[in-house]
Amino acid sequence: MKNNRFGAIGLYLLWIGSCFLFGLFIPALSAGSSSSSEVPFVLRTYAIIGLICGTFLISLFNMFFFREWFKKFWYINGFITLLTGGIIVYHIVKMSML
Repeated sequence: MKNNRFGAIGLYLLWIGSCFLFGLFIPALSAGSSSSSEVPFVLRTYAIIGLICGTFLISLFNMFFFREWFKKFWYINGFITLLTGGIIVYHIVKMSML
């Protein structure tokens, strides 16, 4: 087994942690905007979109980069792939119906 700096779970945790860290800085990032602006809402939306799309891509990359882990824990990766892929497909279908 290779000695990787980040494992499959480490990549998930690193990405989720970075998205939540961005979410904590949203009040500081939108401090210069007026009180009635939608900047915090838009930044939170970007954080959620980045979280879902990034988690989906990480789950796809885990199939190729961490084959041993994927063979052992395929149900974890499959659940995350189906959940985030379902959310992405749902929103694509909803946007195409507008």
